[in-house]
Amino acid sequence: MTVLAHGVGESHDLPLPLDLVLQGAAVALLASFLALGVLWTKPRFVVRVEVVRADRWWPVRVVVAVGVVFVPGGAWPHLVFVVVWVGVAFLSMVFGPVWRVVNPLRLAARWSIGREYPAWLGYWPAALGLLAFTWVELVEPGALGWFLVGYGVVGVVGGVVFGGEWFEHADGFEVYSTLLGRLSPVRGNPFRGLVGTPVKPGLVAVVAVCLGSTAFDSIGATPSWARLGLPDWVGLVGAVVVVAGSYLWACRAFGAELAHSLIPIVAGYVVAHYFSLLVVEGPRAVALLVGVEGFEPGVPSPVVVASVQIGAVLAGHVVAVVAAHDRSLRLLSPERQLTGQVPLLLLMVGYTAGGLALLFAG
Repeated sequence: MTVLAHGVGESHDLPLPLDLVLQGAAVALLASFLALGVLWTKPRFVVRVEVVRADRWWPVRVVVAVGVVFVPGGAWPHLVFVVVWVGVAFLSMVFGPVWRVVNPLRLAARWSIGREYPAWLGYWPAALGLLAFTWVELVEPGALGWFLVGYGVVGVVGGVVFGGEWFEHADGFEVYSTLLGRLSPVRGNPFRGLVGTPVKPGLVAVVAVCLGSTAFDSIGATPSWARLGLPDWVGLVGAVVVVAGSYLWACRAFGAELAHSLIPIVAGYVVAHYFSLLVVEGPRAVALLVGVEGFEPGVPSPVVVASVQIGAVLAGHVVAVVAAHDRSLRLLSPERQLTGQVPLLLLMVGYTAGGLALLFAG
């Protein structure tokens, strides 16, 4: 499969010089932090109660399961890498956890034997599943078939044994879609959705895989990485470890309590990193699914792509600062409500500068 690079913008396509963009982003975050410290002195967001009634969507899953049988062999990479991985993520940010609705493997939960899902497992199976998928996407695309077989077998077994709880906690695609779905404006105030993110084992790992894999996708395309001569899987794992380690260091006093504040950053990078891919390869994926060969969609202007990338990254970080500040007010004593947030703020500034630099490394 030949797919467009995930970003077509380069440094010379930016509406402003890269150094000014980086400085402006840092100033915007610092100004937001100071304004919140002065004007936002009490927590405002309460948990948005979500009633999960996933079983009512079983007819949709049956249709998807039947449709999968008729997918042309050459369309599978586009279906998985573009429609499922990217398209579902974008839709989830707008409408909520789309994969929960369309996942055909959830049909297995209708015949569950009802075992209780172990609380200590938390989101760890989802984190490992997402790491395996990003390895396929970025390192070994030829292993896609084996991954899909493994994902299907594990999903069916997990659904039969543990029911719907398996998919809520252990299905990497559903956990990813659900986390991004907490930002959905259609489902209510996104900040209330974020604050309701369950703090369970493996949550930091899931977020680290999402951020780290996106970062390595940009790093792996640079000449500097090629000169190192290291295997790509080392870079992928290393990027995930760096993201997880930096968060745990900056938030060592909070544990995973502030992990929800990284979800808007993940969303910002998803939009920035995959926007051009979705615009160009999305229509081609639809054409392949209906059996049309040789379809050539148009390519968006690099300046438009660069502007979307900057806006998405910056908006994600500003939302993250607000979400982190509101939760910190509940966790910190009054005398430490500003100073206690400084390490996380510095981490977010670093994420912003590093992310923008990688996006426009060309």
